[in-house]
Amino acid sequence: MAENIGIVLKTEANDTAEVLLDRHSGCSGCQSIDGGCSSCRTSAQKMQSRVANPVGARVGDVVKIRLSFGSLFAGAAILYLIPMVCLLAGAFAGSWLSAMLNMTELPGSILGAVCGLMLGFALVALIDRSAGIRARLTPTIIAIVTPIIGVPAKHHTPYR
Repeated sequence: MAENIGIVLKTEANDTAEVLLDRHSGCSGCQSIDGGCSSCRTSAQKMQSRVANPVGARVGDVVKIRLSFGSLFAGAAILYLIPMVCLLAGAFAGSWLSAMLNMTELPGSILGAVCGLMLGFALVALIDRSAGIRARLTPTIIAIVTPIIGVPAKHHTPYR
């Protein structure tokens, strides 16, 4: 499970919230006494994300967010693999169609690849609009946490 800490920026009526999160590098923050490794110091970027809010967090609450690795990989597969597979299938189909029409294969495969890529992006957009899939791939607030003064962020405790 991938977990992250963020601050609720706004809540919405459909039990979702906009949360400001730290974008972590591969090391996930070493909390080193000297300010961290160079990767930690350069990963201070923030990102805003829409998450499910079943715990009723309010604006300004510090929250813990969870996304299962299965959901993370499924989302990555949808976003990256579907357009790539459609691009390759379009290129092969364009090449095959060009050969069937006694034309040179290169223009046909390029045109087929472009059409396949556009089809792949359209499929991803359709999948994104599916409420069931969106609900399964959305990160969820699992707890509202309170920072304890003088204790690093990884030692926050839930108060609700």
